[in-house]
Amino acid sequence: MKDHQGLKRTMVTVTLVTATVLAAGCRPTFDEPVRDGTGQDGEPGAGYTVQCSGWFPDWIARSAPPEEDSFQLAQDYPLGVPVVEDGEITGWDPFEPTTSAPWLNHDFRVEAERLDYLQALKQYVLEDLAPYDFVPQNNALSGKKHWYHVPMMTSGFFPREPRHGLTEERALRADEQSWLSSNVGAYGIGLYNKLGGYTIGQVFDHPDPMQADPAKGQFIDGTVVVKVLFAEHDPGVIVGADPLAHSPAWQIQSPDDPSGDTFEVRLLQMDVAVKDPRSTETGWVFATYVYNDALPAASPEDRWYNLTPVGLAWGNDPDVTAAGDPDMDENWINPAVPAPFAGMTGKHGRLNGPVDNPDSSCMSCHSTAQVRANLAGSDSFMPYKGVAFIPNDSCSEQEKMNWFRNIDGSEPFGVTTPASGFCDLTDPPLPTPPVHSLDYSLQLQLALALSQGLGHPNPCMGVIPEEHLPENNRLLLKHQGQVEAMAPEDMEKRSVRGKRVSSERLQSGLPGWQQLGMYPKLEEGDEIEGR
Repeated sequence: MKDHQGLKRTMVTVTLVTATVLAAGCRPTFDEPVRDGTGQDGEPGAGYTVQCSGWFPDWIARSAPPEEDSFQLAQDYPLGVPVVEDGEITGWDPFEPTTSAPWLNHDFRVEAERLDYLQALKQYVLEDLAPYDFVPQNNALSGKKHWYHVPMMTSGFFPREPRHGLTEERALRADEQSWLSSNVGAYGIGLYNKLGGYTIGQVFDHPDPMQADPAKGQFIDGTVVVKVLFAEHDPGVIVGADPLAHSPAWQIQSPDDPSGDTFEVRLLQMDVAVKDPRSTETGWVFATYVYNDALPAASPEDRWYNLTPVGLAWGNDPDVTAAGDPDMDENWINPAVPAPFAGMTGKHGRLNGPVDNPDSSCMSCHSTAQVRANLAGSDSFMPYKGVAFIPNDSCSEQEKMNWFRNIDGSEPFGVTTPASGFCDLTDPPLPTPPVHSLDYSLQLQLALALSQGLGHPNPCMGVIPEEHLPENNRLLLKHQGQVEAMAPEDMEKRSVRGKRVSSERLQSGLPGWQQLGMYPKLEEGDEIEGR
């Protein structure tokens, strides 16, 4: 751990296409994490520790964990595809939609292909993350897929804990879980692939979260989001055989516990959402898996692959108003869900997992992802969101069906009215802006509601090096750089951006970081510095 900061990495990928060379950059992060004192929600104060490894905090906690056990936010968000004019980088364009992903080889609308679709998504997520315990910064992942977290989820009601970055979820309730005699906690963490990371970086494009732009919260086709969910493991409350007996286990700690004591959680559920253009109902396909302890595994690491499909959803089935309705054709439940999780569906049989609220569904909850930009800085949470995840119990059945409409990801859910008990929507709907859809991302919604709605500040602002700030960083300002052809073996380079590195690149015949539009610049008379 250091008291000073530098660039940890800025990825540069250079691809030769005839006479054109394209470079892809990522937002810089620190050499090593920096810790400082802060208040509970990131405000100036004491009693809590914040860790910063880039623009945004990794966690805020009463008791800081050991460095080797500390979570780091994956926040080196990709900047996009460079615009190159006359050999100079003049800007960055969005990535193109995915057209050759493995799940696109299978049609989720055809029942015989749904398990193959689910398997393709599962393999896509687990092949790079499972071997490294879902730590996306692992060096062994160099050159493979990259995954990113949503920032500013470190305060408020259920902040990130400091060992694995998990946030508290809806508790597992004994009256819903046949294998439990009393309630236990549930915890989860989400990651986005490169296309999703690009959108996150576009929304949070400044270290001051009050300058985040919810209008940019629209994801590119091919975006994949994965969320792994864990159950607090207490053998004393398990009824019968333990369904998580050999499940992957993590030690976590409460961010508000001054003792720093840890407790064990075990993998229970995985949710995957993919933006698939074939989903004309919503633009998304949701998949849920549960852990199946009955499956064999060659090693403890392979136990991640014991996740078994629960089902798929690509719409809300708005015409389904009763259980067993034969018109259910936008949700599909796997008939082979393992005990004791079989039958744990959402409202009227829609897709859900054991952690989720049975009065709702995966897609229904996520359809509420929106914010009211005009209420930023209003010290409000629910008004800034404009709607609850699920309808109030006081709402009529007809009113509850507002939560089961098919809404395109670019369309806001709508704002509920106090006069109706927050059950009905404003008519006509409030316009965009100020209401912005966040394209089914509840994590973006939470991050914005905490930082803009409630005004929780970024406690890392005071430790960001001057050269990292948007107004100074050459990469983020899209400063021009000379682009030169590179050999295939040099298509991806990762390094700390010190003057030593710049010198070595120039000596090796590779273009320097300054030539690529990045700092640092070697001044006349500079000596090569060690680290």
